[in-house]
Amino acid sequence: MSNFEIELLNKIRENVSPFFESLFNFFTNLGGQEILILVIIVIYFVFSKKIGQQLGYTIFLSLLVNNTLKVIVDRVRPFNHPKATYTVDEDVMAHATGMSFPSGHAQNSSVTYFSVAMNYKQKKIWLIASIIVILVALSRVVLGVHYPSDVIVAVLLGLGFAIVGTKLHEKYATTLKGKMILYITTAAIFLPFILIYFSKINTNYIGYKDLFTIYSFYLGFILAVYLENRFVDFNEDIHLKYRIIRAVIAVVIILSLMLGLKFIFPKDNIFFDMIRYFSLSFVGLGIYPIVFKNSLFKTK
Repeated sequence: MSNFEIELLNKIRENVSPFFESLFNFFTNLGGQEILILVIIVIYFVFSKKIGQQLGYTIFLSLLVNNTLKVIVDRVRPFNHPKATYTVDEDVMAHATGMSFPSGHAQNSSVTYFSVAMNYKQKKIWLIASIIVILVALSRVVLGVHYPSDVIVAVLLGLGFAIVGTKLHEKYATTLKGKMILYITTAAIFLPFILIYFSKINTNYIGYKDLFTIYSFYLGFILAVYLENRFVDFNEDIHLKYRIIRAVIAVVIILSLMLGLKFIFPKDNIFFDMIRYFSLSFVGLGIYPIVFKNSLFKTK
């Protein structure tokens, strides 16, 4: 299968013009972590905290499965295949870390945009979500960083986890206790993989890093949801301009942590990378609402 796919990729890359390279590079960014974090923040702080938490859980569930499959399957990226005859732009390659199967960008965009469509249940939202997902998936193939089978399976997995994650959250996360049981149970399911692959992090840091950082990102999310529900429990009963302001501040806080801690912490150190990702969700969704409880997060 890989031989057939690499031949197809070689032909595609031979015929991609600089214009289409730039165009599909733009499309691929719609499935990047920065855009997906922005989607969660806007929904969480502006439109609906309940849907935001549901979306967050669903995406994390999908991310954990995606990165666990990557290390288990251990499929080499197509541009590293012995029969690959093409090159990949350095900026594109910088975001093509880890193993190849399944595609992270394709699965992340699929689970995120389809989850949003499931919650708002409008045909035009489903149409827009489908177009974005298809464009992101195609971009990963056109840019030469994934095999076609990587993105096909990833899109199906994303849709599947959009359904499963949404249903699980709707059924079990109706109370704070229910949320914690669901969230912690999910974390416990993936803990063995963290323990199993911890010894391999030094031999292939880039390959295993995402699994560990996503797990710590999710742990920060769990603690943030608990603290916010326990000590703030804000809602949407506040003027739109204040909801927009608190979303903008959240973006600034998370971006500052993402870039600032990356600059301060040692490079390629799994302990500090896990702390950095833990801080993004813990501070952005948990500590921030507590600090501004009596201003931006006052409820009627």
